Amino acid sequence: MKAILIDVINKEVREVEHDDTLKSIYKHVDCGTFDVVRIDKVNSIYIDDEGLFVEDQQFFNYVIDLRVASLAGNGLILGVDDEGDTIEPTLTLEEVKSSVFWS
Repeated sequence: MKAILIDVINKEVREVEHDDTLKSIYKHVDCGTFDVVRIDKVNSIYIDDEGLFVEDQQFFNYVIDLRVASLAGNGLILGVDDEGDTIEPTLTLEEVKSSVFWS
């Protein structure tokens, strides 16, 4: 399934393939533990739970309901259905690009 990656190293937002495993989330986010930031009723950003402890960490800002969340490291956007299963994000790549700006 597709997911949307916010890549802080290359400062780009792009679609990536997610195979619906935890290993895939860890790989895309480049972390050992992750946390989840809810964007809306369906979509969330998976981020490095220990991102603030990374030396020389890069950040991105995401606009959620006219508020800005400053997040450390890469972010992976996925959706969740009514059963709690992971689904493709309902946001478009363009919508995410317009909500991200770099620190």
